[in-house]
Amino acid sequence: MLKKFFATFFLAAIIFVGQNNFAEAEDVWVGTSNATGWECYIMTETIRHMGDSDVNLATLKMVAKDNSVRKMEYRFWWDFGIERVCFSNSQGFNGIADAYETPIEWRMWQVIVNHNN
Repeated sequence: MLKKFFATFFLAAIIFVGQNNFAEAEDVWVGTSNATGWECYIMTETIRHMGDSDVNLATLKMVAKDNSVRKMEYRFWWDFGIERVCFSNSQGFNGIADAYETPIEWRMWQVIVNHNN
């Protein structure tokens, strides 16, 4: 009976620890693209802070109505000259993360800041 108890406890502990490892990877919704109508998600497992620099990397996952998926790599950094967060992506688009002008990138930045803290 004691062996059965320990076996059950051990199995429960493995499941609990395993669930905690998977909980870190999450797709966080950051908006719907005005240009494409696709739903956009930042993939939290791709967020990387680049050492001593102010550069952060992340992947945006875009999902169409037919469930097709595209991914785009982003780079964010603080520009001390203009005191704003700037970004560039793998499609060659770059700009300033702004809540009104570039709301998806702005929301991505908010997720990155919360993830790094």
